[in-house]
Amino acid sequence: MSTPETAAPPVPRPSRCWPNDPDYLDGRTEIRLPAERLLHAYWDADILDPSGVPPPQIISVADDFEVRFRLELDGGLWQCMAGDWAFDVGFTPIGSGSGFNLRDHLPAGTLEVKNWKGCKTTCIELRVRVPAGTIPADRYDGTLYETGAKFQLHCCDKPAPVVGFEALEEYQFYTP
Repeated sequence: MSTPETAAPPVPRPSRCWPNDPDYLDGRTEIRLPAERLLHAYWDADILDPSGVPPPQIISVADDFEVRFRLELDGGLWQCMAGDWAFDVGFTPIGSGSGFNLRDHLPAGTLEVKNWKGCKTTCIELRVRVPAGTIPADRYDGTLYETGAKFQLHCCDKPAPVVGFEALEEYQFYTP
């Protein structure tokens, strides 16, 4: 008659937080969550004219415009998260010119939602007015840009792997 084998106890691993506590691993549990069911993010970004409607794709550098970012978070785990959301729009010229991020042309913090708490809201909207003269354009025939919006969650002042982007439109900015 054979005797049943008993599983070997797990190999103790030193605690990163309490390295001198020999009893630390007593009761330690690994939690595996099906993130696909508990974390969804839906994202949208738009360039709008001052009245809140999409502008034509040719914009005078003498006109203000607005960028609207919307983020809808779905799933119960978002309610347990907190951090700072960072948004931006990248401008890549088609033809001559140099690319840039909108963040580099606006005051610090303009494209951020600080101290977000998922237990308070899972709907985030940030509307940013971009003043006239912010976007550079060639004086002779304007500058044509490919644009794309992006976002990232930062937790404890570090970038988190919650990122996304949306390709927007091509826009020509011209000097009147």
